[in-house]
Amino acid sequence: MEWKILQLANSNILNQIAARNPKSSGVIAGANGNHHTITMGNIQPLTSLTLSGLNGTSNDWDIFGNKNVKKYEVFETTEDILALSVTWHRLRPLISHGISNIINPSNRPTKLTDEVLFKEIIQEDRDKANVIRDYYSKKLMMFTLKGQQLTSYRKDLNTFIHGDCKVVKEEMMPLVYRLPEFYEYDVGLDEMFLELDTRFEGSQIASSTIKTLNPVKKFTVKRKSRRFVEYWLKDEENKPYKIEIDSNNELMHLWDYFYDRGKFHEITLDTVIRFSNRDSISHYKLIKWKLA
Repeated sequence: MEWKILQLANSNILNQIAARNPKSSGVIAGANGNHHTITMGNIQPLTSLTLSGLNGTSNDWDIFGNKNVKKYEVFETTEDILALSVTWHRLRPLISHGISNIINPSNRPTKLTDEVLFKEIIQEDRDKANVIRDYYSKKLMMFTLKGQQLTSYRKDLNTFIHGDCKVVKEEMMPLVYRLPEFYEYDVGLDEMFLELDTRFEGSQIASSTIKTLNPVKKFTVKRKSRRFVEYWLKDEENKPYKIEIDSNNELMHLWDYFYDRGKFHEITLDTVIRFSNRDSISHYKLIKWKLA
């Protein structure tokens, strides 16, 4: 694997960094030997990311002698970094079930630049990376054409999707790592909404009502602050309803029983609902509810 860390600075600063950094493969190493890696446990949202320097403190900006100048770490790889993320996403369940080629735990990937991912990547991973990139390129284009304001996340996504696929800033790595997962969730929603009525108007004021609904599909969603399950249902008019339950809820298995059984039998709920519209997708969110 051939890749290198590019520093956007002049050559004398590069020499200082080279002198202070130990040699490493696939990591940014600090002077104290710490490795700044991207793992499942330390991923942070882009809005809260800060670049660590040579000794892991904000004072590392001082190597420029000017706090008005910022330093950016850039990874250059021989493979599309998104394809490497797809590879890791494909391998994770195989590794957890002990059916992958990676048997030794010490060989398991811990960051997107690990050499094992370059060895395990297949053409299908590269093809899927292109599909993901095309999907979000078109989605973001439609948001822009509709005059919809992009969130900070979508601005970062737009920058990455339309940038060089083999040269990526360190601050983008958390987004790239999660993108295959986000893609599966977004496509799952798209496919589900095709069968539902998502073009209707509703009151923004919450209202109490009795609703008889049929389960449609559920998704596990991971966010920085919480992990939860989205349960989607529909009414007799084919309008979608959403329930969110934290994954650590001790009674979730009881609701799962009624939800799964509801695929063959209707579920009647005493609930408080509120109309919601996101990305031109109309639906109702159940704020409070109980089995009626």
